[in-house]
Amino acid sequence: MTFSYKASIGNPQNISLDDVAYLISITTTKDDLNQAIKSEKQAMIFCSRLSITRAEFSTAGQLGHKPVMMLVCDSDSYNDEQHLEYNNKRFSIYKTFRRIDGFTELYCEVKSGDNT
Repeated sequence: MTFSYKASIGNPQNISLDDVAYLISITTTKDDLNQAIKSEKQAMIFCSRLSITRAEFSTAGQLGHKPVMMLVCDSDSYNDEQHLEYNNKRFSIYKTFRRIDGFTELYCEVKSGDNT
């Protein structure tokens, strides 16, 4: 029997991770001609979409970001990926916040011309 500390902390906001997103890991290797070859690996995570606050929208805008959404996922699922796919759309993760309740907030934007 295993014990989860997350279960003992509780979930005061009743966040339900009933949505699905795909975290994208990008690795770059070199071929025989020393050319960079990018490869992607996707990992499915369960998440919940939450709204961006006005304060976050304003602060992010001052830093040149255009926030679209925030996803909350289990902290154990997130491994510093910089991109994700949600509802068949690709997003860049410009900021993360690890919460004390075992969840991580992923702040996402769409970067034009960024296919990585």
